Amino acid sequence: MVKNFLLKPLKILALPVVVYGIFLIVCFNRFSNWNCIYTIFLQSLIPTITAYAVAYGNICGLFDFTIGARVVISALAGGLLSMQFGMPGLIIGCFGSAILMAAATGALNNLLRIPSLVLTMGLTMIYEIVAVRLAGSYGYVRLESQYTYPGAAPYIIILFLLSAVVFYFFFNRTKFSYNMKAVGSNETVAKTAGINVGSVKFKTFLYGGIFIGMSAMLTICQSGSVGPQTNLGSVTVVFKPLISILLALVMQRICDLTIGIFISQFTLNIIFIGLIALGMPDTSQNVVLGVFLLLVMVIFNNSERLKKLLVRTRSIKEE
Repeated sequence: MVKNFLLKPLKILALPVVVYGIFLIVCFNRFSNWNCIYTIFLQSLIPTITAYAVAYGNICGLFDFTIGARVVISALAGGLLSMQFGMPGLIIGCFGSAILMAAATGALNNLLRIPSLVLTMGLTMIYEIVAVRLAGSYGYVRLESQYTYPGAAPYIIILFLLSAVVFYFFFNRTKFSYNMKAVGSNETVAKTAGINVGSVKFKTFLYGGIFIGMSAMLTICQSGSVGPQTNLGSVTVVFKPLISILLALVMQRICDLTIGIFISQFTLNIIFIGLIALGMPDTSQNVVLGVFLLLVMVIFNNSERLKKLLVRTRSIKEE
């Protein structure tokens, strides 16, 4: 019992430690200081919060490409309202617009009854146009320096921990979470069991909107300004969080999804910074990332088979 208790955190940290160790050997000057680890940690916070928003839809069986565009619009709205009402305007603008757009997206998903992949791709184009209109002639919205402190330590760490607690509570301690997992597993069976699938999907968008609001506020606070993206450029925001969720789902055997998403995102950031330090182009980075994702998923999904193989190999050697 004690052995398992001690081994569990070691298993959780094994992935980032091994990856960091590899880049420490290859790029010793870049990775051989605590400041590098701290920087990677801070850079992992906002993508992790965004991943919490993506996780709800992913587990419920929904594909939501609007998240990047909604983050941008929420950040723009917060920045614009902060010019008139200061910090309260920033908070209300980010969270209010995020929740309103989440409600609108969820309502349209239930009303139109078309695949979420098609719906959210079309809505992304519309949201990007809305973002361009909000940005105005300057093409961006700048946040006054006195309101940027939430994007710096220790405030960003506190807000991240608060987001993690909220995600953990909704994902593990509510009736909604069980219904959401049931719908994602088999929608037909969920309907037969008496679950209101439409209501669950709507709440999936709505609860995800809370984390989009937090991500939007921290994004504009950290960068000091935000501008719109066009031609589906905002869709790329979803990719890294989606990869971290896939890795976290594989690691669910050894840790909760809340922690797993952060560990996965932290590991991904180590890889990206390491590849940039090595001078690799974007195409090579994507190849390495794809290979890494496949290796991790193969190892975790076939851990029992690998253990049996090791046992057989040892027994053959002993014989």
